[in-house]
Amino acid sequence: MNRLRSRSVRPAVAAKRARLRALGLPALALAALLAGCASSPPVHYYTLQGPSPQAPAVPRAAAPFLIDVQGVNVAAQADQPQLMVRTGDGSVSALYSERWTSPLGDEIRGALSDALKHDLGALDVQVVKPGPTAPVWRVQTDVQRFDLVSGSMAQLDVTWRVRPVNLKGAGLLCRSVVTEKVSEAGVPALITAQQRAVVALAGAMASAIRGQTPDTGGAVQMLGCSPLPD
Repeated sequence: MNRLRSRSVRPAVAAKRARLRALGLPALALAALLAGCASSPPVHYYTLQGPSPQAPAVPRAAAPFLIDVQGVNVAAQADQPQLMVRTGDGSVSALYSERWTSPLGDEIRGALSDALKHDLGALDVQVVKPGPTAPVWRVQTDVQRFDLVSGSMAQLDVTWRVRPVNLKGAGLLCRSVVTEKVSEAGVPALITAQQRAVVALAGAMASAIRGQTPDTGGAVQMLGCSPLPD
């Protein structure tokens, strides 16, 4: 199971104490307000970027191209700083004490980049600035649905494009639905499942970049691909 990066923070009680004193509140009222601040639940932060995968036993040859994983567009209902979790009755709960470390689009972009770099042996242009004629595979991602279903599954419904720049190859526009089941309750299990879903999506993208047809199987359901115009 992937390890999760998580940390807890409490409100800055000292700063609040100073502001409340400046308002001239009586000592008892001040103590009551500060007690409420101190009892606020801790905030936990999560990331979709799992720990670095182990290096292969046989070193992989470096790819003759770079990858450009562009910013990820996320549907508005999921693009929130707090986790949005679906429950069995179809409602969605905002978990204000469970939050993403960075904006959700950045989390998905970073996780896709990590998985593609490992799968293809390529560097991301975010790390190495390419020259104007450098061969690059550009990756664009639009997330229609990003679901966390309590005690059930994590799911991505994504339209994505891979396009060659300064090299031969066929660009593709595809749609994939990736589903990872969750066998236990709790937020950490949902995050781990969504980490796996992003890695599986990156695997389909890597197949397309290699010129292979992305397979439907396992967690990934391919709902069609079409060639992009040159």
